[in-house]
Amino acid sequence: MRILVVDDSEAFRRVMTELLLRAGYREVTEAGGFEEALEAYSRDHPEIVFIDMVLPGRSGVDLTKEIMSADPKAKIIAMSSVINKAMIRQSLEAGAKDFLLKPTNELALSSVLSLWSG
Repeated sequence: MRILVVDDSEAFRRVMTELLLRAGYREVTEAGGFEEALEAYSRDHPEIVFIDMVLPGRSGVDLTKEIMSADPKAKIIAMSSVINKAMIRQSLEAGAKDFLLKPTNELALSSVLSLWSG
């Protein structure tokens, strides 16, 4: 399964990638921002995309909308370290399937992956 992790924090991307690799996922791509994420999505066609909702420049909500307009079947999991009900609602309305609080752990990540990887 191909997975894309989008976050402007390189440290968080490394942690997520390590958690995914430990969980047995071998095809993990990282992107640090909006444009890089669009390029990676177009190139790799990941089955699941984890997107930080707070990105520099254009937001994760904007990125979610952009990906969903290109691929309405995309499985996007919104992420944020801030519990902001309006942002969570916006991300779900934009097409995200679920929301994951950062920092995450193996149990929460595993639960989200088992729910949406099928």
